[in-house]
Amino acid sequence: MDFKSQLMQLMKDAMKARDTVRVGTIRYLLSEVKNAEIDQGELDEDAVTKLIAKQVKQMKDALKDFEAVGRDDVVVEEKAKIAILEEFLPEQMSDEDLEAVVTDVVSSTDERNMGKLIGMVMGKVTGKADGARVSAAVKKALS
Repeated sequence: MDFKSQLMQLMKDAMKARDTVRVGTIRYLLSEVKNAEIDQGELDEDAVTKLIAKQVKQMKDALKDFEAVGRDDVVVEEKAKIAILEEFLPEQMSDEDLEAVVTDVVSSTDERNMGKLIGMVMGKVTGKADGARVSAAVKKALS
């Protein structure tokens, strides 16, 4: 069963359970996938993972703004949406595993440009580690 079929089935189950937040979040995700497919053609699993990670990052950024202005009602709903979207992401790497990948990449190349090193590491940990964590790990490895 492909990803969109799984999402449709999950949405049907959420509708039966009358879980409005889950239904809305899955509908939103389906629309984002469809829009990306219109722009880029059929998406593979890595592209869908990147899309979901991007949406989670945007929601977390918005969540900070909502917390800053005291919109507690929206904060609770956004946290619920983020939790639902994170179910579709691969399990995040531990800090030790991330450091091992960074050490491997840094030792295998003569490159010392932080941006290029981050790009190399991100290629190996797609969806399994946040860009901010990778950046911090590369900075630590270079110092």
